[in-house]
Amino acid sequence: MLLQAPSAVGRAPGASADDEIVYTLRAPEAVVNPRTNTAVNASFPFHYTGMDVGTKDRRTELARWLTSKDNPYFAKSLVNRYWSYFLGRGIIDPVDDIRAGNPACNSELLDALTADFVAHNFDLKHLIRPIVSSHTYQRTYRTNEWNTDDSTNFSHTYPRRLPAEELFDALMVASGSPFNIPGAPPGFRAAQLPDPTIDVGFLDMFGRAPRESPCECERTSAVSLGQTLSLINGPTISDAIANPNGLIARRVAEGAKPKALVEDIYLSVLCRLPTPDESKKAEAYLAEIKKPAEAAQDLMWALINSPAFLFNR
Repeated sequence: MLLQAPSAVGRAPGASADDEIVYTLRAPEAVVNPRTNTAVNASFPFHYTGMDVGTKDRRTELARWLTSKDNPYFAKSLVNRYWSYFLGRGIIDPVDDIRAGNPACNSELLDALTADFVAHNFDLKHLIRPIVSSHTYQRTYRTNEWNTDDSTNFSHTYPRRLPAEELFDALMVASGSPFNIPGAPPGFRAAQLPDPTIDVGFLDMFGRAPRESPCECERTSAVSLGQTLSLINGPTISDAIANPNGLIARRVAEGAKPKALVEDIYLSVLCRLPTPDESKKAEAYLAEIKKPAEAAQDLMWALINSPAFLFNR
């Protein structure tokens, strides 16, 4: 069945040569086939229960069609994408290349997760729960003689650096520094930013997606010299660690003993207590420097630069 409606959107040049503005027309216009000079009717590839072919709001109907339980692509694509977020790669990989020529490495798994996702009305929390509680997600990144060369069957996890927004937010939480992103409301996290036009150099340096397309390929996890320098002596990390309202400033002002201060830093950055050997070395360093705040900042800086903090393993 065809939808007998002309186009309801128009296009106009943007501020630069590469920009284009898409806007809603006050009065819909016909879309004409330039070869036949006849109007082209809008149509959906398949029907679904409750389709309203007479609605005037085509975008609303498009959204209903996309999220329909009869749509064989929407749920599978979303399940595959979320799996890649937690496991490092999709069951179909790349996640944006879903086609017959690029089959899933485990089609039974993908079909089962998709059917369960649809049965629970596209509940993302329900989808995430079995993924993160599975044995597959909880596998170590350390390989053995049987899976060293395996890159498709999820027999071990893949260490990967935290995405830009997660890394920034984790840094603020670990240091106890307040979230004050220029151009955003106080307390706003990087993961909550509505678009990339809010200028945060740290996020761009670590691969924030420009959101010019829905492709996952926009985001990059490539390592660069600039990132290394930023982690070593960049203002984002140094300002967070030395923030007067941060964890270290508060605990030093409270008169925390070296042992308690070291434990607080380890718990805040690595979510675990230091080993006896780590505690001994850290306490000795604090005693050697004799400036609790500076020594504690050095310790936190070292832990933030460790793979245990920077990588999801």
